[in-house]
Amino acid sequence: MHPPLFREHPDCEQVIQDLVSCHEQNPIAKFLGTCNDAKAALDLCFRKEKNSKRKANMVEANRREEKMNELLYGKNGGPK
Repeated sequence: MHPPLFREHPDCEQVIQDLVSCHEQNPIAKFLGTCNDAKAALDLCFRKEKNSKRKANMVEANRREEKMNELLYGKNGGPK
């Protein structure tokens, strides 16, 4: 399974179009593995997209944690 294709996936737009086109051109054969290469490419693209989002979220979480610690403990790290 893959996430819904109607959501925005800017890095994977062309790969999505390739899979949708394959499904439209092969309405029966898609069930027999005709579009497996396009699906594998889509899975790889989504995996890369997820990893980049995960890294960005981690950077943001670390920034927020540092800010919270600074507010709670000051710049020295000790209690206020």
